[in-house]
Amino acid sequence: MTTQKKLSLVDVIHRTANHAVEDVLPLLKYLDFKPEASDLTSRSAAQQIADHLRRMGSNDIASLFRGGDGVSYAEVVCDVGEKLKAKDISSSNTVERNEELVIEKVFADTLDSMTAEEKRVLFRSMNLDVKDVPYAASAAVLMPILLRQLGGFATYRFAVITANMVSRALLGSGLSFATNAVITRSIGTLLGPIGWIASGAWLAVDLAGPAFRKTVPAVLYTATLRLALANRLSIGVVGDGSTGKDTLIEKVFGIPTNADPVAGSTSEAMRYALGGGGDAFVTNYPGFNDYRARVNASTDDALHHTDVFLLVMDATRGVSGTDVALCEKVRAFGKPVLVCLNKWDLIRTEKDGISLMDAARKRLKIERIQGPDVPAQEAELVLCALDPLPALGIESLGASEVREWVKAKLQTAGKNESLLDEF
Repeated sequence: MTTQKKLSLVDVIHRTANHAVEDVLPLLKYLDFKPEASDLTSRSAAQQIADHLRRMGSNDIASLFRGGDGVSYAEVVCDVGEKLKAKDISSSNTVERNEELVIEKVFADTLDSMTAEEKRVLFRSMNLDVKDVPYAASAAVLMPILLRQLGGFATYRFAVITANMVSRALLGSGLSFATNAVITRSIGTLLGPIGWIASGAWLAVDLAGPAFRKTVPAVLYTATLRLALANRLSIGVVGDGSTGKDTLIEKVFGIPTNADPVAGSTSEAMRYALGGGGDAFVTNYPGFNDYRARVNASTDDALHHTDVFLLVMDATRGVSGTDVALCEKVRAFGKPVLVCLNKWDLIRTEKDGISLMDAARKRLKIERIQGPDVPAQEAELVLCALDPLPALGIESLGASEVREWVKAKLQTAGKNESLLDEF
């Protein structure tokens, strides 16, 4: 069973560009580089940017022995961490862990450069409990407090602060993160206080040589982009034709069936912004039953990085071979899957309903159907009547249970809880 793939440097740049090409531009400015590929959303452009960053992290002798190809990105991150004297940096760590250590080191140095009052304002702007905080203390004392209060979202907040600090210092303005509204919504008004930082700790860091003046901000920014991708929510909706996928998207997430998909959508993946923030999406994969035969590289990447899947089935058709095949395909991505058995209001008799649920258990290998003894968040299948016929006098069924399941699975996955308020 496949799981979410680790993102390479090329992956981070490519996925960011496809989500919002504006968010790649600061990286190009730090590197003073323009790729030959004119389309910044292409894989080849991402590869060229990554190659240039790796070359910037090499000294002349190292590049000579590597044929001018540069060192690995993992080595670049280690070099940056060692230059900044980041604790616990090691080649045995993952790239992601070393990036986090670099972020935490720069943030800690930033705290040490601030006055007690500046720290107080910064902590308040981050919506932290500021009672009994020893503001005059060093970062060594304050960092554990921050990590405890912020939890799993801590490093991302540190990354946003450091990324904006570096941008103000080296590019003359803060970062916009065009489509990543979580930065300003979740972190409050912290982008104001970092105005002081721009002329503080960052400019005091000794950056020997022009290469480090490029690779240090480039690594910090790349780490921020990686965390932004990790904190984004992606909900996939799959199913055969005319099962009610559009209706589910409207009833569960409040997105009208006639809504325009966001830029980058294709006939294989219709993506809709959830709440308009640009950091949570619902994607309808209308051609998923032909997935392996026709899907393009971009859609394949999106499928592998979807957080949860909703498989919509038509109860009046029974459990078809197509449904079984779809269920097997979507489970192969290793993410939570909920079967939404729609049009339950059209099942004529209780006997027919019992027979259908038995077939679902057997053919789809489902054990837990939502009901009095199985709460929605623990279910594998939810009975739905998302658009019941008015003549039947039946109320809509299943939307709230599906929503509850989605929120529970995203919370279990450690996703940014503030984004869950989108729906």
